[in-house]
Amino acid sequence: MGTFLRALYFAAVLVGSARLLNRATLVSKKPYDFAVNVAFGTLAGTAVLMPGALWRGTAAIAALTLFAWAANALSARYPAVDRILAGQPVPLVAHGQLLPENLRRMRISARELRARLNEMKIADVADVEMAEIEPDGHLGVVEAPSGRSGPT
Repeated sequence: MGTFLRALYFAAVLVGSARLLNRATLVSKKPYDFAVNVAFGTLAGTAVLMPGALWRGTAAIAALTLFAWAANALSARYPAVDRILAGQPVPLVAHGQLLPENLRRMRISARELRARLNEMKIADVADVEMAEIEPDGHLGVVEAPSGRSGPT
């Protein structure tokens, strides 16, 4: 089977896997979903370029699809599994105060955090009740109530 036909075959296999997993897995920023998506591309690309790897590539993608499906199902059912696979939010600001230890742990500088807050039209850390980095890398912010700035 030529490279073009193998590419078409694996495109169909990947579309089938994506349909089984649902859209959430493909656009998710959870670490294990990201790893699965990268592995899908690597496996398919390798199998397309290596004659004789058709069935091994198919089996590997099927196994990866099963893993991703099970991980998503278990994460949805058991919060403890989701915490292990996806992680938990890490607070960076509490009551208008930076949390330096958590900033260091997440490898985010105070300057970078302030820049991200400025992008959200928040001029001062003191105007933030709570800010945390979500497992997907998104910065979640709760602004301090109006009329109150700074620590309480």
